[in-house]
Amino acid sequence: SLEIGSSGDTITIPSGATLTNNGTATGFGVSDPLSFQAYRSGNLAVSETTQTELVFNAEVTDPSSKYDTSTGRYTPGVAGTYFVKANVTFDPSGNQGASHSMYLKIRKSGSGTTEYGQISFKGTSGQDVGLSTGAVIELGASDYISCWWYNSEQSGNILSVQSWFSGFRIG
Repeated sequence: SLEIGSSGDTITIPSGATLTNNGTATGFGVSDPLSFQAYRSGNLAVSETTQTELVFNAEVTDPSSKYDTSTGRYTPGVAGTYFVKANVTFDPSGNQGASHSMYLKIRKSGSGTTEYGQISFKGTSGQDVGLSTGAVIELGASDYISCWWYNSEQSGNILSVQSWFSGFRIG
């Protein structure tokens, strides 16, 4: 049962919401979830010693159409707190020495000084390497987020399907 309070209480119902006398209610949830999940539909060749903004060119979900599959940028257009996560599997073109590194990071509005969730790896014997990172980021109405990749020694491929980027608004 639904108890409203004392007789004469005022209740504000969101526009588009309905409340019926049988105890059902609709329209009280999040009408615009501001979430996305994108992935690579094919391998992405990346060069060594070059910071590369990664473009996840296919979507699993993007109900608000805020993720751009041509730029790899998520621009929600609403100020708030967002949780974002990225995963990349890298196939190096050869062995990578122990003194050389690769990293995956999330940047706010492309800035090299506003970076989140950086994770790195040093040295490998030529096998695929998976890196995963996440962050809680405060965004303004005009901010965007994107993922960046760097490898100090080897070119290679960001592997399709095993590489994805996702996020949602938490507050």
